[in-house]
Amino acid sequence: MANAVVLTRPAPSEGAPHSVGMSILLTVPMALWSLLMFSRTLRVPSVAVKVAGIAAFVFMLALFFLMVRTGRTNQWRRIFFVTLGVLFPIGFITDLISLRGSMSISLERMMAGDTPFCFLAIPMMLIPAALTRTLVFPGSILPTESNPHSVAMMVALWLCATLVLGKAWCSFGCFFGGIEEGFALIPKRARLRKIHPRWRLVPWAVLGSVMLLAAATFEPVYCSWLCPFKAVTEFAEIRTVQNVLQTIVFASLFVGLVVVLPLLTRKRTQCAFFCPFGAFQSLSNKLTVFEVRIDRDECTDCGACQRDCSIMAIDKASVQKGKVLLSCMKCGACVDRCPKKAAVWHIRGTPLRASPEIARMLFLYPAWGFAVMFGGSIIAGGLSKVLFFLG
Repeated sequence: MANAVVLTRPAPSEGAPHSVGMSILLTVPMALWSLLMFSRTLRVPSVAVKVAGIAAFVFMLALFFLMVRTGRTNQWRRIFFVTLGVLFPIGFITDLISLRGSMSISLERMMAGDTPFCFLAIPMMLIPAALTRTLVFPGSILPTESNPHSVAMMVALWLCATLVLGKAWCSFGCFFGGIEEGFALIPKRARLRKIHPRWRLVPWAVLGSVMLLAAATFEPVYCSWLCPFKAVTEFAEIRTVQNVLQTIVFASLFVGLVVVLPLLTRKRTQCAFFCPFGAFQSLSNKLTVFEVRIDRDECTDCGACQRDCSIMAIDKASVQKGKVLLSCMKCGACVDRCPKKAAVWHIRGTPLRASPEIARMLFLYPAWGFAVMFGGSIIAGGLSKVLFFLG
């Protein structure tokens, strides 16, 4: 009897996916891009700024090399992300105090367009801009000497990154999320583990509410009343009872959603259960070619991916379908954690197991390129302030 030929799926690869030499070669394009992004900082006469720029350049490049060499994305991404979350408020608050003397902004300066633009306001701007061509954010459309963080610059940056990366913006660019992720990583285990999945609907309710209220009031309602990160950036000058109430709300939400609940759950609770911008960004995952999939032939339903997802973007039902939820922010935690390598990076329109490592690298180049351009400059700026204070 002729021997039967049995075709089997190759076992998932173990160990580092690239040799040291190949990892160095794959890092060269990112090194050139990083050098271009940091070139302006390296030409500044200030020693503190120059040292901070060199340190940030080496830091970002080393993390990219380690992601390539080890095949692990989230393990090294979160080091960058938490560093971004720590250094952003240091640099931002220092700049505000040097420019204005305080973290608060007066009504007069708001009316003059001196408020630095925040991407969290983008969803609230859409309806008024479409219906009345009105900008509801009190900032300047183009950069000015007193406000270089203009609406046009930030919206253009957000749009380009979103079209390529989708909700990965929340993993590679959102400095606010870095603050929250830092607190979530402090405890070794979660003290509050049972979170009802219905909480995932809250950001959508908040999104719909603030968009409609912004259209009705011509005011970025979330920024004015609900943003937890006003507590560590800037807020309206306290002149009235309303300003006092707003400040209390900001501080309470920051302590509760950004500090306490992440410490209890090891989740990014503000991102997962409150942030309207995060919900809005979830829609962009339908536009991008990069995604995370679950190979049902390899999956053993161990639940590791669900436990490690910091925003609960995976559940039993989605795993059974071989997919993640729309809210996935492409951090790579599930891929890093899966013991059977069933969670894989994937490019839409290609076979699931065609080449997950190639798909990961094709995603990493634009994702880390954006991180270097946007987050790297913030890290260098914050670090330069630290070095200046130290002497």
